[in-house]
Amino acid sequence: MNFLELKEQFESNLTNDFEVLELHYVPYSFGSGLAAYRIRGQIIKIVYDGKDNQVQLLISARHNKYPNASYTTIYEGLPTDFVEIGIVKLYDFNGQRT
Repeated sequence: MNFLELKEQFESNLTNDFEVLELHYVPYSFGSGLAAYRIRGQIIKIVYDGKDNQVQLLISARHNKYPNASYTTIYEGLPTDFVEIGIVKLYDFNGQRT
């Protein structure tokens, strides 16, 4: 699974509207990438390290400005588990389905 497939699966599982704030895909660097979204006033980042085959899901507090936001890691692990477990952890963190 590469970053673009991971991003598409994540986006297809979101039930709320989202805004894409940033998207970087580096196919020549093991397929690594970063995507940042604004969902319900929070900034959500997906960081994929293609070399180590690891994904991080990061979330900010509500209504932070994107450049100055600080993040909490709510998932770190394999991309194969990310969509299922990451969405559940995002849901648990927010208390509602995103």
